[in-house]
Amino acid sequence: MNTEDFVKGVHQTKEEIVNSYFDTTIETYVGELIKSLDLNTEQLRTLKQVIDATLIDGFYSLLVGIQGGSSIGYNTQQEYKLFDEKGNSLTDNIGGLAFEYFQES
Repeated sequence: MNTEDFVKGVHQTKEEIVNSYFDTTIETYVGELIKSLDLNTEQLRTLKQVIDATLIDGFYSLLVGIQGGSSIGYNTQQEYKLFDEKGNSLTDNIGGLAFEYFQES
């Protein structure tokens, strides 16, 4: 695995999470809460955009934080290194790739 595969995987996970919340065939706690709101189609579309944007902000901030571009929580801003089990770096240009996948897409 390389950094792009890692960032792409994080982005795909975000997509799967959002889609699972609005798929009536999948039971999730958040999905059940959404159903309980009894929203119309336009309201559901807006809520989906809100949830998607929230997760984009969260995942993007975390990935940029790993590179040291921002702090994670209240910790000191610093760079972290992630490696897969074969020793391949998962953080080379992680901020640039995060921007590409989460901000440009």
